[in-house]
Amino acid sequence: MKVYFLSYNLMNTSTGDYFITLSNKLSEENVVVVIAGKIRETNIILKEDITVLKWPSERPNSWKDFWFLYKLIKTYKPDAMLSMFSFVNPFLIVGWFLRVNIRVAWIRTLSSQYAQKRYKVIRKSLIYSLATNIITNSNTTKKDVSNFFKIPKCKITVLPNSVKDYSDTLLEETTNKKNLLYVGRLHPSKGIDVLLRAFSTLLKRFPNFHLDIIGQGEILKELIALTESLDISKSVSFLGEHKKEMVLKAYKKSFCTIIPSRSEAFGFTVIEAMSVGTCVIGANNTGIKEIIKHEETGLLFETGNPNDLVQKLQIVILDVDYRNSLAQAGYQRFIECYENSVAINRDVEFFNKLIIDDTKI
Repeated sequence: MKVYFLSYNLMNTSTGDYFITLSNKLSEENVVVVIAGKIRETNIILKEDITVLKWPSERPNSWKDFWFLYKLIKTYKPDAMLSMFSFVNPFLIVGWFLRVNIRVAWIRTLSSQYAQKRYKVIRKSLIYSLATNIITNSNTTKKDVSNFFKIPKCKITVLPNSVKDYSDTLLEETTNKKNLLYVGRLHPSKGIDVLLRAFSTLLKRFPNFHLDIIGQGEILKELIALTESLDISKSVSFLGEHKKEMVLKAYKKSFCTIIPSRSEAFGFTVIEAMSVGTCVIGANNTGIKEIIKHEETGLLFETGNPNDLVQKLQIVILDVDYRNSLAQAGYQRFIECYENSVAINRDVEFFNKLIIDDTKI
């Protein structure tokens, strides 16, 4: 049996769902050790034969974390190490030092979200160079990672994000034909100001519509001030962060979910909204346009253009049957391409092949 080390946060999130499911699948034929930063209650339970350990620090960057990992590798002698986010640094550095054969790092964000200080970019580039393989969630991210961190494209594989199909748990939820939704961080790159300006115009024709905004971030006060200046405060609700169950219900309730990001590595909210069968409208850029097939599985609007977003919203508001057909086609695309069970089988096959190919060398 081969030994896999994985490092991620055990949390009730779409990312947590994916990595827990991946760990469970890998454990069917391999030894799996999960090293977590955060351990919280989850919807999906790790199998009992999986060893779960916790980093000394939530963000493992101290000598204690590196020494902790060093001893674990010496004990278990893993064949492959898979990591993401803040866990990449110790996994790649210690894994390389101890000559672990397969060292995989996930990159799920664009360089525009990364600190642009030159020494940090150089440092991260050097760390990524220690990986045998890099996984990105879209072709957009692959191109960006290759250019920004100077990683050869031959070293990068695209494995799109995936989420669990929770549609069966939402059968009692009904769609509110006058409710629009945004879910995500409140950050300048997310284009929420574009959405608010579009919604302000939309209200002139459809005054009974309401916009819910779920998420927290650094520009909350600015966005609230913008709603006040546009005189739409009574029609917009800033709901803050919510547990996953509540977010899924919000997707299901919404007549349309809007993703107005100015750039997006992939767009988790796109497939989450599709997974519950709601209509999705997204900005026509980067990772978003890799998921939404315009006028087939959703609609795309010109990035940063509130007037074009208004036009796209009016199309689905005035033609509910068309809106429903887009929602159904979006759900079908989700099932075929982005549902966890499909993605897990694809990804496990990829990782097992890495080990098989390595043994042939």
